[in-house]
Amino acid sequence: MLIYFNGQIVSAGEGLVSPLDHSFLYGHGLFETMRAYNGRIFRLTEHLERLEAGARYLQWPQLPERAELSDAIAAVLEQNQLRDASVRLTLSRGTGTPRPDPGSCGLPTVTIFASPLPSPLPPEGWRIATVTLRRNLFSPLVSIKSANYLDNMLAKAEAKALGAQEALLLNTDGFVAEGSMSNIFFVTSGRLVTPDENSGILPGVTRRTIIELAQAAGIPLEIRQVRPEELAGADEIFLTSSVMEIIPVTVFDSRGVGNEAAPGAVTAVLARLYRDIVLF
Repeated sequence: MLIYFNGQIVSAGEGLVSPLDHSFLYGHGLFETMRAYNGRIFRLTEHLERLEAGARYLQWPQLPERAELSDAIAAVLEQNQLRDASVRLTLSRGTGTPRPDPGSCGLPTVTIFASPLPSPLPPEGWRIATVTLRRNLFSPLVSIKSANYLDNMLAKAEAKALGAQEALLLNTDGFVAEGSMSNIFFVTSGRLVTPDENSGILPGVTRRTIIELAQAAGIPLEIRQVRPEELAGADEIFLTSSVMEIIPVTVFDSRGVGNEAAPGAVTAVLARLYRDIVLF
């Protein structure tokens, strides 16, 4: 695998992060996971905007230019002969002193790699399970795509132990937040519902796209706080992520969703509309 590391295309083994890098020491970094279709990143601008917003929140003094990152992503895809792929862009705060002093860091460390898409994609349907870990509404990490991903990893591990492919996290007020690596939508009585941004979610690029598609298609939409019992009675549930697109949920907390055999009608319509725009 060839990767982009601080301005150069190198083999993965050559892209070595310093032991004094603050992402390695303290998880002080940001990342974006994107999907390439036919050699182009879908909604690259939105991904980079979110990355920049996170850097501003963390008060980073300097970032690579968007054009530099865009060219680097294209080079990684070309050098690895990948047209349809998952692309991971990671920015670390950079190398500094072995103490938690971000002001000691120099330029951000930039790493980009691409990998083939997992198979099968998309899946026929996932099982999701509510986990005990909660999204902390008071944590600044909720709203940025931080390299500190331990909460998500713990939630994913708990869900796997429950026989599910994805975790459902509630927030500290007991309302539905999101999956460990996805946003969640559900359909009830023909209305599409998703948790609002005050619910402790990371607003995903795919989530935003689905909201826009639903509005354009005239699908009734509610963006609000969601009680967990609403999911138990939902007609359809699906997850969204940049790499996996729209993932139908067939089992929620051991209860079947819909007919458990195929995506529901609204899910199927939105999946088709989404594929239409990502394939240009």
